[in-house]
Amino acid sequence: MDKKLSITIDIGTTNSKVSLFEIKSGELLFRESFQTAKKTDEFGELFDVSVIWDQLLEILIKIVAEHSGNIDSINISSVGEAGVLVNSYGEIVTPMIAWYDKRASDYVAALNQEEKQRIYEITGLPAHTNYSIPKIKWLVNHLGLHEEKYIWLNVPDLFSYFLTNQMKTEFSMASRTMCFDLNRRCWSEEILMMFGLQDVIEFPAVVSSGEIVGYTKTGAIYELKNEEISVRIAGHDHMVGALGINLQDKDLLNSTGTTEGLLLIDDHPFLENKSFQESLSNGIFTDPNYFTLFSSMPTGGNAFEWYQNFFNINQRDFEKDCQNLYQRYLDGQISLEDPVILIPHLNGSGAPFKNGKSRGLMYGISLETRREDVLLGIILGLCLEMKYVATCFPMEQVKRVIAIGPVVKNPLWIQLKADALNKEISVVKMEEAVSFGALKASYSHFDYEIDYQIVQADPNQVQAFDRLLDKYSYLYESKRFLVDDNFHQSYFESKEAQNRCTEAKEIFFS
Repeated sequence: MDKKLSITIDIGTTNSKVSLFEIKSGELLFRESFQTAKKTDEFGELFDVSVIWDQLLEILIKIVAEHSGNIDSINISSVGEAGVLVNSYGEIVTPMIAWYDKRASDYVAALNQEEKQRIYEITGLPAHTNYSIPKIKWLVNHLGLHEEKYIWLNVPDLFSYFLTNQMKTEFSMASRTMCFDLNRRCWSEEILMMFGLQDVIEFPAVVSSGEIVGYTKTGAIYELKNEEISVRIAGHDHMVGALGINLQDKDLLNSTGTTEGLLLIDDHPFLENKSFQESLSNGIFTDPNYFTLFSSMPTGGNAFEWYQNFFNINQRDFEKDCQNLYQRYLDGQISLEDPVILIPHLNGSGAPFKNGKSRGLMYGISLETRREDVLLGIILGLCLEMKYVATCFPMEQVKRVIAIGPVVKNPLWIQLKADALNKEISVVKMEEAVSFGALKASYSHFDYEIDYQIVQADPNQVQAFDRLLDKYSYLYESKRFLVDDNFHQSYFESKEAQNRCTEAKEIFFS
């Protein structure tokens, strides 16, 4: 009897993956990865849609040809925020701006405080150039798109459109556009009007994660027209990964990759002023009965790439450096009293100070500093940044922390995370949580055993991390003066803030 198979697609910032699974058993039959193609223009960085699609289509055609008649579905997940505008003829008329590109920052800077507050009340998102609406505004103005209405398609929406000729999106993707009303579950005309886009922009209908968008037989791909393969949008990759490891409320997901994220799900959105002030991002989960509270740290695994490039070492040497540090840490040979510390804003900063202009800061370098000290400082910085961001979350509700992604292969990083948060870390031994999440979104009966490694916090290091956080906070707050003039003025108007600064300085230099 022929097996029923499913293809999952994961378009990531750095790499993209296509996997083939047997639906019943979850057995991985095939996987191929390719680098997510990018290009630059005079304004910044773009995803190269044509190259990505050509590479993706070549793999899809090969899989379908080898398993003709047995493929039941294609399930697509991706990074959020990036997309294109399509005209009334179904033609792409814009490039695809990378989610982290900052060319649209002027449109966010032009918003007043009341408008930013209103955007948060409606969408649950802090006004920021990462999200789709400022990008759309830039494209409309820069390309002079005013003659008709254009439809915005996020990455998975676009590829499902190529495959089926149907234009739809999904809740977790829609809630990353900064134009989706969380509570009313509809597109916000008010925000379109705020950006002057009400007469030129439309959005597609929103479907649930894993819901069928259409079939390949109605699409334009000749090699797939004879196959009745359903095409489904799984959603935003962080959310799909959370589904893949069966995230529950009271779980905090630490998703690692090129960037790093913290994700909590609950049955209500966190739209209070505290979340707004701390720039936390709300959204809708792949299960639309739940809302998400999310914060992305723009630097994660890319800090390790920077380290390798800076010291001109390969992956093997990097892993050896990590292993040596890990063993020394376990043997009590590493002191956390006065280490090198990196504030890892190598690509801007996330919550609670979400600013694309923010830059990294390293403190503690001396004439005795060596390469391994810098590496320890990078990992400490990533963990302290996570701890700092986690203070914005309702940590008293969190029963366990679950880690996925490249961190599972780096025991030093995991141990330092556990010590930083003073919580055990459940490390998911799963190569591709996003791929399994895409399957789970499409097949509710799909089940599989999840293998966890439990890493306990070291009580002897927890207090050291608390002291380090005080130092980190002082450096963090001081660094903001260099970036945000408004913060500089308002901070010293606050007596309480001055007292905190004095206390932190005493701890830092004691």
